[in-house]
Order: sequence, then structure tokens, then C-alpha cells
Amino acid sequence: MEGLLFFPQPLPDESIYSLAVRYHRLAANISYRVTSQELFGAYSRTCGSILPCCLGRLSQRLGTLYSVKDLVDRFTLLPLYRPFVDDVKYRAAIVAMTGNDGTGLKMSLGITASRFLRHASFRYCESCVREDTLRYGAAYWHRVHQAIGTCICPLHRDVLWAMTFPDGADWRCMLLPAEAGGTPVLQSPGETAAGSIAKMQLWGLENPKNVQSLLAGDFLRCRLDEMGFIQSGRTRERMLKSFLGPRLLCGPPAPEFQEITHSSDWIFRVLRPRGVVQPLKFYFLCWLLGLDLEQLKLFPPKDALHSVNLSCSNGSANVANKEDIEARRSAFSSSSNLKCHEKPGYMWLYRHDREWLAQYVALHPFIRSRGELINWGARDSALARELLIANERLRSAEGKPQKVTRAALCRLVAHSHDFLRKPNHFPISIKLMEDLLESSHDHQVRKIKWAVKIYVLDERCAKSVVYRFSGIRVSQVSDGEYSSLLRSRA
Repeated sequence: MEGLLFFPQPLPDESIYSLAVRYHRLAANISYRVTSQELFGAYSRTCGSILPCCLGRLSQRLGTLYSVKDLVDRFTLLPLYRPFVDDVKYRAAIVAMTGNDGTGLKMSLGITASRFLRHASFRYCESCVREDTLRYGAAYWHRVHQAIGTCICPLHRDVLWAMTFPDGADWRCMLLPAEAGGTPVLQSPGETAAGSIAKMQLWGLENPKNVQSLLAGDFLRCRLDEMGFIQSGRTRERMLKSFLGPRLLCGPPAPEFQEITHSSDWIFRVLRPRGVVQPLKFYFLCWLLGLDLEQLKLFPPKDALHSVNLSCSNGSANVANKEDIEARRSAFSSSSNLKCHEKPGYMWLYRHDREWLAQYVALHPFIRSRGELINWGARDSALARELLIANERLRSAEGKPQKVTRAALCRLVAHSHDFLRKPNHFPISIKLMEDLLESSHDHQVRKIKWAVKIYVLDERCAKSVVYRFSGIRVSQVSDGEYSSLLRSRA
């Protein structure tokens, strides 16, 4: 395969598409199709994507200048996703970007399912355009500006602009930033959340291994523990949701953020990942928990945490400065929680200031309050009296006689749940209830007496008439007993 006679010198944080545009102009090609054939040896339909393909052929045409891995790491956004995917998916993504068929690439990384792509646009910073023009002679597309969720330039803190290609065209018209009309992606500048997230995404793009260390060290879980959202090793989800609700409403009003600010369910999928976590969701959650870039940088890696724990067990080790220790001690001491392990920052103090924590726990022992013992005998006697009253109410109720059943009695007494769940504490009531329960025969006898009395029925009435008024379908009363009941009315 023939090599390229020339290629633009890559600029800091430049994307593959930006390099292709600058090559297109240096070569004075008449269309993108010609440029694509020269660079990729094929008509690439993904050159303007955040994850372009055909990089294998581009690497071959560049000779030994850049390998495929160099092209991916330096000029695409795949390093931003690297910490959140396993090695198998990452290698598969590299293979897809090396070849000329990227079908399913964004789907495998969860980008398609996230619905963020519908809000994607070519974004640029006006300050970057001016500086790049003065320094390099031309503006160019910055990688980090194209990252999903980056609405503010992390270098200048200016709101990014989304460029609109003229006459309904797309990226194949080969334009550089600000060469066509654009609209700001945010209406209000100075968004603290958007600026903080943009800085974190730039750092994550340039330092994927550091982000992997954060994930390996359970960075977010440690933060939840410091904030008091971990109890007995489990996340206090209800408390966390009530805390994050107002914070979500303060999120940036950009369209991609609106996809995730309406609910907090995605947060627990980030905390307990089962698939690919979108970088925007991770960094947005960091901001929701009050974290910034400096705290991400200062978090010790997993190996460092392990060594700190070992040194703490030997009675030495304080890796934090005095001001930080004093602030955490004060927050821990002033907490209203009675149990020490439920106070905010318990795990942090356990790792970094265990000697002081041990002294505090020794001086503030948790004494479990013991409530008054329940007098089950008195409660049993009271329940027995209530059962007698309930039985009398059921038997003397107006209308057709109601059968005295266990359920009917329980509905009329207090603490029926205790009575059913703890029968061993109510021996008198249990025995009394067995005596009060009414059989089907006794209930039918009461209904016949009631029908004879209410409807003034005598022995001349057909038996079927009496049973119909009584509501009896299958008789449990003998003929002799039935006759005596009718005679007794007189």
C-alpha cells in the first residue's frame, strides 16, 4: 500500500476528523471521497465519529509514524471509555476501529443505549479558536470538546458552541471550527457543574489508568462512607436518594444531562455496575457527591490503601495533613449519631487515624437503651375481656346473624397482630377463642330463629321458604330440630 507524501503535524488534543480536514485542505481535494480514499484506502463513513474506523489502513499509509494504538489513544475518545470496559470489550473495540466495519461498536460500549447520541454535535470553544489561530495558524477540533457531556471548555471555562453545517450538509463538507454558524449548548455561562465535569472528563481522557485505579479502589463507595451513606456495609439507598434529589435539579440544563436528571435510578447502576458505565454518568455522580478534580487526583490507589491499612495495624501511619485530620475529627465528634460506626468519616478515620478513633470509642461507649418489659399476662387478660365484648357485639348485631369466626373476632380487638403472631403469650385468649368460635350448625340455628322471628313464619310454611329467608343452602340442621325451632317460636 502506498504511503502518504505528507500529513499534518498533529496538534494538542486534536481529533482524527480534524486531521482529515487539514489534510483535505493541504491536498486541495475537491471532495471528501477523494480524501477518504487517500487516507483510509476506502470510503470511510465514520471519519467524523468520536470512534472512527479504518485506522489500520491509515496507520499503514503513515508507515512507522503511528501505530493503530497510537492513533486510538491520541486522536479518538476511546481512552475516555477505557476504565469502564473490560479487556475483552476494549480489544474488540480496537479491532473494530482498525477495520473498515464499525457496526455495533457504539452499541457494545453502551453509547447507543444511553440515548446520548441524539444530542451529539460538533462543538468548539471560541477562545480556543482564537488562541489556536494565533499559535498554530488555524483552528482545529479538540477531542475533549466532542465528549458527551462536555458543555464548557475545561481550559477557558467558556460555553461551547455547536456548529451547524450549511445547507443541511454534514461533517463531510470538511469544515473547521467556527467556519459556519453555531449556537451555544448552554444558555447560562459559569455553570459550576458543567465546568467541573468538563475538567474531570479531560483528566480522565488523558489519564485512563488513574481512573482505573479509582474504580479498583472503590472510590465512590469510600466517598459514600465518608458522607454517612454506608451502614453495616450496605448503602442507605433511601437516604441517598433524598440527598441526591435536590442536587439533580441543579444539574446543567444541557440536553444530554436532561436524559439522566429526571431520575436517580441510574446512580445505583453506576455504584453496582453490571455493564458498561458511561463516563458522563460517573463524573456527574462525582459532582453530585461533592467531589472535584483535585479530590480525584488525591485519592490513593488500591495498593496504597492496602499498605496504609497494614501500617495502621502496626500502630503508625498518618498520610493526611493535620488540617484534614482535625476537620474530620470535628465532623465525626459533632455527629448526632449514637453509634460510632454510623458517624460520617468512620472508615476514613479507621484507615488514617485509628489511634484517635480507638480512644474516642473507648470514651464514648454505646449503651443500648433497654425498654420496659411487656407484661404479657396483663395483656392476655385484657385481650380475653375484649374477645368477650367482641363476641357479644357479633351475636347482638342487627340484621342477618353474622358467624362468629376467628377473623371476625380479631377485627374487633386491639393488637390482633400480636395475638396471631405470638400465640404463646396469650394462652387464656387462645383457649377462650376456641370456645367462642361458632360452628356451621350453631350459626344455621341462629339464622333460622332470626328468620322465623323477623318474617313471622309458622309450621305451615314450607321448609324451602324458611331456608331461603335464612340464607341457608346446605342444611346442617336435622328435620326434628328444625320442627322444634318452629314450634318454639309460638
